[in-house]
Amino acid sequence: MYRFYVSSYAKGKEKGLYVCTLDETKNELHLNKHIPTEDFPSYVIKKDDYLYVSLKDARVGEGGGVASYHIEEDDLKQLSFYNSHGRSYTHLCLSPDQKYLFTANYHVGATAAFPLKDHKIGDKLSVVHHHGSGIDLLKRQTSPHAHYVGITPDQKYLYSVDLGADKIVMYDFKDGKLEETSLSQAVNPGSGPRHMIFSHDGKYCYLVNEISNSIMVYQYHDGHFTLVQVIHCVPRHFHGFSSAAAIHMTSSGKHIIVSNRGHDSIVLYRVNQETGKITLLYMVHTGKGPRDFNIIDDRYIVVASQEDDRLELYTFDEEKEEIKPAGNTLDIIQPVCVAL
Repeated sequence: MYRFYVSSYAKGKEKGLYVCTLDETKNELHLNKHIPTEDFPSYVIKKDDYLYVSLKDARVGEGGGVASYHIEEDDLKQLSFYNSHGRSYTHLCLSPDQKYLFTANYHVGATAAFPLKDHKIGDKLSVVHHHGSGIDLLKRQTSPHAHYVGITPDQKYLYSVDLGADKIVMYDFKDGKLEETSLSQAVNPGSGPRHMIFSHDGKYCYLVNEISNSIMVYQYHDGHFTLVQVIHCVPRHFHGFSSAAAIHMTSSGKHIIVSNRGHDSIVLYRVNQETGKITLLYMVHTGKGPRDFNIIDDRYIVVASQEDDRLELYTFDEEKEEIKPAGNTLDIIQPVCVAL
């Protein structure tokens, strides 16, 4: 039995966090408990017995922020909540020593740092507003939009991926104080970078771009990025609107999976362990709007199809490189994140 956590943008009393389980003996998803929240929970990360949650404003300028929870079997006990008064955070990460929480604020285009004590979030320590814009014709790049934060594998830098400004902003983060470095990396104009992950050996990183529907593969060393590959997320013959969403790597490091909203699919790539480059294997169609997904034990994939109001279960045979629908779904209104 695998336990995982889902955030929902549902309206009214149904929005909040959902504690779910996967019964691998029956290939079935189950809902264990719903924990209501005042604001819309967005991205969720789990560390040991704690959840950290970014919150989107649902109270018209009075809400939004970040919260922490203690996991108590199928229940969640809220430990802290920082109210951002209308500023909505889209992503977050922990410092390596777990003394600080870093956040990406999409709407104001900023990266912020908070202190943590006993897993409780304190008052904001520092915030840096991004600068720049892009060329997207649909006006998604008229201003900066920080969308993802993470720590580089050498633990030297915090990186913040900015969809609106077309760049990866690199920070020093000593004692939770953010200072932008000269290492910030511009990406191809109009790409709209969304999420970025690293290979397990730390030599390569994979940047998924929401607007250009592409993955950029970079060689990484000591804060420097060298572009080695650009590959599409959707078929070249597909002419409808689509926006790439989530990207995850298997625990073996041999495969990467990306989700596409619009084309409504998850895409499997094989990772070359020597060059870091990836090869597209095939695509599997999902429900509408697969905003997020996660890989369980390299054997299952749980997809959050936001526009179809459901979670979908897929089996994954990594050795055979096969993804198949398990024929099981779980109804949750507007699921937007799946956290393990």
